[in-house]
Formats: sequence, structure tokens, C-alpha cells
Amino acid sequence: MKLFKSGTIKGELANKAAIKIANCIIKFQNGFAKCMFSFTRNWKQKQQWLFLYMVCFVFGGLSIIAILNPFKTKEQDKAIIPKSISVPKSIQKQNGQFVITENEFQQVQEYKRKFPNLQKEKPGLFDSLNLVEQMYYSQKK
Repeated sequence: MKLFKSGTIKGELANKAAIKIANCIIKFQNGFAKCMFSFTRNWKQKQQWLFLYMVCFVFGGLSIIAILNPFKTKEQDKAIIPKSISVPKSIQKQNGQFVITENEFQQVQEYKRKFPNLQKEKPGLFDSLNLVEQMYYSQKK
């Protein structure tokens, strides 16, 4: 009895897919070559050389631009400027502590009653709700 299946099926599928992709690329290249041959069949040798130089000049120039473009950055782009995080003023006390209102505390209690298995299902959320309750109780002291 085999417990583990061998990966030969996946390998065969990958090989078939690679062969089909390669065949499509070869068909496209052959089609492009035939099209270019029919386009340039009646050209003289000077015209063919001129066309070759123009193609090399255009694509060579585009390659040089693509290589040099990342090095051409502004000074502002180099500096990473952190943005400040703003806390809504309605929930912050004068001494920097947060204020949990009675309404928010009631919402936490209602949510805990609505979902009694919250500690097992989402322990991170349960911990956060307990933290809100502790903050509420600590500010009442």
C-alpha cells in the first residue's frame, strides 16, 4: 500500500505545458520572420543595412534609457520622510492617556455576550477586548 503518491503526474503536466508554450513561441517567431521577409524581400542591400542600423539605434537607445533611468532621481526622492500619526483628540486626555467612554465599554460587554466562544475562535480579539476593559477600569480608579 502506497502512502505517498509520486510526483510524476505533476511533472508530466509541467513538461506538456512547457512544450506547448515553447511551440507557441516558435510559431510566433516563425510568423514574424516570414512577415519581415515578405516586407523586406524587394529591398536592396543598402536599404536592409539602413533598416538594421535604425532598429539597432532605436532599441539600443531604449535599453540605455532603461538602464540609466533608475540612477536619475531627485534629492527629495532619496530622503525617506516619516509622516506623523495623529490620534483623534476626542479620545485623548491632557496627560496623554486614552479615555474609554461608558458607551465603548458597554459595546465591548455586549460583543462578549453575543459571542461567548470568542476566546477559542479569535483569541487575539478576545485579548484586545480584555485590554479595553482593563483600561476602562484603570481610568475609573
